[in-house]
Amino acid sequence: MKFHKKANSKKGSLEISIQAIVIVVLALTLLGLGLTFIRKQFQGLGEVQGEISQQIRDKIREDLISGEKKVAFPQTEVEIEKGSSKVIAVGVKNKKDTVLNFKMRFTPISGPDGNPFSIESPQWFQYTQGTVTRLGASDDIIKPIRMSIPRGIPAGSYFLTFEIIDDDLPPPENVYASSDLFIVVRG
Repeated sequence: MKFHKKANSKKGSLEISIQAIVIVVLALTLLGLGLTFIRKQFQGLGEVQGEISQQIRDKIREDLISGEKKVAFPQTEVEIEKGSSKVIAVGVKNKKDTVLNFKMRFTPISGPDGNPFSIESPQWFQYTQGTVTRLGASDDIIKPIRMSIPRGIPAGSYFLTFEIIDDDLPPPENVYASSDLFIVVRG
């Protein structure tokens, strides 16, 4: 009788061990499948982002060429959350018969309360500030600009002008082109 209990005990623990191994194998298989699925989803997002960026670049180029514009944004109103950042693009076309040496400049006009505001501290825009870009006659260029919105500002609509400054001309004749920009801050 003692021997019979020992055999049943060994048989029971062997069954439990096999079940545990099967459960672990199934769990690892499901984990692997889940991770593969998630990785593929994120790869797809990267491809979509690349396509969107190319679509934006194409739209800017089309606006510059067909619209006879000197400066083009893909959108004149940007919605963004407080404390977040976004990369926007701007296109510049040289309509002059000579080389255009230019700088870019944002000028804040009015905030949600209708009063002027500052974009300097903390810095709202990150781009080749103060750097002169050389653009040949009839050439165009698309420049990226990172917009970072501080957390401590009121939500609402901010109105700015974006200007292309001809570095070869004195003020006030040095504004080659300008465009209005509205930033709608949420949160």
